Amino acid sequence: MNSNIQNRTLIAVGPNEETYEFQVDNKYQFSTKGQKLKVEMIEEADGILLFSCEGVRYPVEIVSVKQNNYEVMVNGVSYNFTIETPFSLKRRQILAANKPVSDSEEVRTPMPGKIVSVAVKVGQEVKQGDPILVLEAMKMQNTLTAPINGVVTVVKAREATNVGKDELLVEIKRQ
Repeated sequence: MNSNIQNRTLIAVGPNEETYEFQVDNKYQFSTKGQKLKVEMIEEADGILLFSCEGVRYPVEIVSVKQNNYEVMVNGVSYNFTIETPFSLKRRQILAANKPVSDSEEVRTPMPGKIVSVAVKVGQEVKQGDPILVLEAMKMQNTLTAPINGVVTVVKAREATNVGKDELLVEIKRQ
C-alpha cells in the first residue's frame, strides 16, 4: 500500500453504486463505521494469496486491476468495485447525473462460465429483478436478473454454451 494514501478517507463503490467508506490509518490499520481492523495481504510460499482481516484468512485472487477498478475473487466469489476519494466519488456522481438516460440496458456476463438456462425470449416483458438466465461459474449457479422494467429486444445467450467475461447476453428496452 502506498504511503501517500495513509490517513486518508477512501470509498469502495460496488457495481450497484453501494458505497463503503473506510479510513486508511497506516499500512495495516483500517477503520470503517468506527471499528478499527487489522488487514493484510499474505503471499504463501506456494504462491497462494490470502487476505487476512483480524487474523481470519481468506483465499483471494486479484483477477484484474484497471486504474481504480478492481475485480477480486474471494473464496470463489467474484467482486467488482472501484476505490474512490471523496472528491472523485462526487465527480463521478455529478457525471452520472448529467449522463443521458439510455432507452435500453444490456446484461453482460460478470465472469466466464456456462449458460445453464435462459428464461426470456425476444418480445417478452420483464420487471426489474425477474430472472433472465442462470450462469454456472466456478461450480456455482448464478441467476442473472433484469436490471430494469422493459421488453427483451435481444437474446444472445444460448443454453449449454460457454461465455467469456463481459459478453452481451440480453438487451432490454426500457418501458
